[in-house]
Amino acid sequence: MRRPRYALAAYDPDAAPHDALWALCADAEHLFADRLPVRSVTSEGWGEACDGPLEELAEPPVRLLGCAPRGALKDALGSGRGDLGHGTVLRLGRLGQTLQHAVEGEVVAWIPSARGRGLVDLALDPWTIRPSSVAGVVWDIWWWGRPTEPNLWARHGAEGRAHWLAVARRAPRRRGPTPGPGATYHLDGRHITDEPAFYCALGEALDGPGGYAGRDADTLQRCLHGGTGAVPPFTLVWHDARVARTCLGVTPRTDGRPPCFEELLGRLALLGVEAVLA
Repeated sequence: MRRPRYALAAYDPDAAPHDALWALCADAEHLFADRLPVRSVTSEGWGEACDGPLEELAEPPVRLLGCAPRGALKDALGSGRGDLGHGTVLRLGRLGQTLQHAVEGEVVAWIPSARGRGLVDLALDPWTIRPSSVAGVVWDIWWWGRPTEPNLWARHGAEGRAHWLAVARRAPRRRGPTPGPGATYHLDGRHITDEPAFYCALGEALDGPGGYAGRDADTLQRCLHGGTGAVPPFTLVWHDARVARTCLGVTPRTDGRPPCFEELLGRLALLGVEAVLA
């Protein structure tokens, strides 16, 4: 079996970050919402392994291919039980680290896999929204670990940047000496056209490519109190600040809409960060 790209873990909302690992899987199909077949499909070819035929689904189940089952799932498959349980699909990196939770749902069927002896293909009926294919692009960038090139997040739009932040949140900090209070950092503002872009760029300014400094006001505060290594008070030189000023505007917004440029400056100031616009 090649290096697994996905894992299936038991779904337990009280466990963190997830419960027992059920299977390591080589690949997945029908995972991305924007790549689903248009025509409805049935369970033909999968029903014999379950307790009765599956009902027709409006969308095809997620298929996890070339899976090596373990633990409770392996026991359930061996016993022929129809109820296989609820699971969470995890996207993995090359070294087996979890990059991001992809989707959750019920394991509804299985068949022997053509990818190797003792392997199975699993079908999972999602109850959460499937990600779009831009998530897969982000995951592929992170497959080898933290990126070494800056601004790779900039090409993916707001949704892709949200996935980028979710992956970056799990990544370890870069090793090296941590500057003390009073240090100066440089924020590359050329691509800050929305709120996720601000946090992607800020994470890189404080901890290099792939760095993480939160995704909103609350997580920013937590990161600057021990999460990033940057210790307030410090100075942040915001280069090309005119891009954010133009794209985000300067008038405060209401009704849960994204913050404007001036509000982002206010968040930084409240946390002891002096922003110098360049």
